[in-house]
Amino acid sequence: MSTRAWLPILMLPEFIELRRRRRTVTTALGLVAITMFGGFLVGFAYFPALLGENELLGIPLSLWVVFSQFAGTWVLVYAYFRLSRTYIEPAAAAAIQAIEDHAQEKVA
Repeated sequence: MSTRAWLPILMLPEFIELRRRRRTVTTALGLVAITMFGGFLVGFAYFPALLGENELLGIPLSLWVVFSQFAGTWVLVYAYFRLSRTYIEPAAAAAIQAIEDHAQEKVA
């Protein structure tokens, strides 16, 4: 099948909206992940003594930073699943319906 056969589908407003929503979610969560990892690297590269010598509730700050990376990853996973269900899925359903309608118009 040639690329031209897909062009009408790619140009459907519902499909464009689906791509926009998916891009928004992945970009936002990706930036949060990069920021978290960057903070982790900066903390351990430039402040190792601060993280190793200071404690919060009897636990070194370095362990809190490592735990924050672990917990933050799961928060991002939860956010992605939640946004997929509430923000992306309605657009996907609309896009599927628009594609089905487009296919029926081609047959008729």
